[in-house]
Amino acid sequence: MRKFPIGLSNFKRVIQDNYYYIDKSLFIEDVIESNAISILIPRPRRFGKTLNMSMLHAFFDVKKEKENKSLFEKLKIRQSEAWKHQGKYPVIYLSFKDVKENSFNDAIKNIHHLCLDWLKENEFIFNSEKLGQFDKQFLNNLIKSDWNSVSLSSFLKTISSILYNIYDQKVVILIDEYDSCIIKSWEAGYYQDMISFMRGFLSGGFKDNDYLYKGVITGILRVAKESIFSGLNNLVVSTVLENQSADKFGLTEDEVKNLLQEVNISAAFDDIKKWYNGYKIGQHTGMYNPWSILNFVDKHDEGFKPYWVNTSANELIEVLLTNANADLEKKLTGFIDGQVMECEIDETTIFQDLDNGKQETVLGLLLFNGYLTVDSKKVDDIFTSYGLKIPNKEVSIVYQQMLKRLLNKSDKVNTSEILDALIDQNADAFEYYLSEYLLNAFSYHDFDQKSFPERVYHAFVLGLMAHLMNNYIVKSNPESGLGRADLIIYPKDQKNPKGWILEFKSKKPFHKQTLKEIAQEALKQIHSSKYMTTLKENNKTELMLVGVAFDGKEVSCVTELVS
Repeated sequence: MRKFPIGLSNFKRVIQDNYYYIDKSLFIEDVIESNAISILIPRPRRFGKTLNMSMLHAFFDVKKEKENKSLFEKLKIRQSEAWKHQGKYPVIYLSFKDVKENSFNDAIKNIHHLCLDWLKENEFIFNSEKLGQFDKQFLNNLIKSDWNSVSLSSFLKTISSILYNIYDQKVVILIDEYDSCIIKSWEAGYYQDMISFMRGFLSGGFKDNDYLYKGVITGILRVAKESIFSGLNNLVVSTVLENQSADKFGLTEDEVKNLLQEVNISAAFDDIKKWYNGYKIGQHTGMYNPWSILNFVDKHDEGFKPYWVNTSANELIEVLLTNANADLEKKLTGFIDGQVMECEIDETTIFQDLDNGKQETVLGLLLFNGYLTVDSKKVDDIFTSYGLKIPNKEVSIVYQQMLKRLLNKSDKVNTSEILDALIDQNADAFEYYLSEYLLNAFSYHDFDQKSFPERVYHAFVLGLMAHLMNNYIVKSNPESGLGRADLIIYPKDQKNPKGWILEFKSKKPFHKQTLKEIAQEALKQIHSSKYMTTLKENNKTELMLVGVAFDGKEVSCVTELVS
C-alpha cells in the first residue's frame, strides 16, 4: 500500500518513493503565464506551500534537467505549453521556515547558514571561469568566519548575477515561509532589526533585478509593503481573497473524493466535510486543509480528530485573544457560537497595529492564518466588508483548546469548578470559585493593570462558551427584552428547564458604591431590561440570575433563583 506524505514536503522524494500525490503541477503553469515577475502567495500553515515550492525547484532547475524530467511524466504539466520551460533556469531556493531564534544575531546566523548550504550544493560556481574578481571576493567573504549581515543582505542579487553569467539565462528565486523569522522577531522583541534586514535581503533579489525570470515568495502573512516590499512594483500578491492559483493550495472536494475512493474509505462524507472542509479561497468554495485530510485517511480507523493543532504555531493567536478589546471579543464570541460576523479587515499585517489591538488587523491575521474563512463579501462606494466564520469543527476545537489553556492557569481553581457551580445553580460556590480563580490564575505583572479586568472577563466569557457549547446555547450580548444581556446560557435539551443570565459591571474610580452594591445594580438591570424574555420564550423556567461586579482581582456576585 502506498504511503501518505505526512510531514514530507520534498517533491522529488514524494514522487520517487511513490507516495500518494495529488497533482498540483499546473501551479507551474500559473507562475509561468502570470504577467507578474514576482508573486507573493500567503496561505495558512499546512496548506502545501513547501511542497509546491519544492516542485517549482525541481521543474525549473537547469542543473538537474534530465534527472528531474521523469518526475513529471505522469503529471498534468507534461501536457501544457509551459512544459518547454522545464529544466531551463538556474534556481535559488531558500526556506526560512526554521528561522525562529530568540535573538537577532542568532537569526542572522541561521540565515547565513541557509545561504552557505546553498553554496555547498552549488560549489561548482567557485571554479567557474566566468566568475569575476568582485564575485570571487564576495563569495570568499561570505564563507569566512568574520562575515557580516551587510554582505549577506546582497546574497540574492549577487548570486543572481553570478548564475546569469554562468548559464547566460535569467534565474528563478524561490523563498519559502519568508515571514517565519518576522513573526518570531515580533514575539521576541527584535522586529525592527529583522524587518530592516529582510527589506534589504528581499529587495536585492526581487527589486529591479535584471537577472530575474520569476520569483515566488510564500508565507502566512502579507506583511505591509511599506515595511518590507517597498518599491517592488513588479510584485503581485495572491492571498486567499484572490483567484490566482486558488485551487493549487488546499484540496478541492473532487480531489478529496477521489483520494477517499482510491484508498477505499467509506466514512460518511458529510462528517468529513463538517470536520475539515469549509475554506473559501478566491472563488473556490469548500476547500479542505490537506494536512488534516492526509492524517485522517492515514488513521481513519481512529475516527475524526483535530490534526491542525500545533501549540507553538498558535502562540501569536493566543496573545491576540487575551489582548482583544470589547468590540473584537463580541465578534470572537459570535464566531465560536457558529455565527457569520460582518467584518472589515486589513489585508496587510502591520505589527504595530497588532500591538495596539486594531480590530481590522487582528481579523485579517485570523483570516490569513486559517482560523477564519470568508462566507460572503459586501462592497459599497467606500468600504469592503466580509462575512467571516470559523471554517469547520476542527478549527473550532483549536479555539476551544487555546482558550482552555488561557483560562486554566490557576493551580488552585480551574474553570470546570466554576462551571459546575454555575450549572448546579449553586450561587455560593460560584462566587467562591470565581473569586479564587481571579486571585490565582493571573499575575498583575502579566498585564496592563488598567485593562486587566476587561481582558480577564472577555477571556472568561469565551472560555465559558468553549466549554459549554456542545450541550448549551451560549449567547454573548444577545438582544433580549429591552436591551442586550452580557451572557445568556440555556441547555439545548428542550426538556431541561434551567437557564442562566449573567450581567457584568466593573468598578470605576469615581464609583462610590461597594462592589456588592454594584453587583446588585447589575441584577436589577436584568429585571428592568427584561433579559429573561429569551429564556422564557425557550420554555426555561428554572433561572439563575447573576450580577457580577469586579475591581481588579476582587469580585462580588449577587444571585437570584427564579422559578
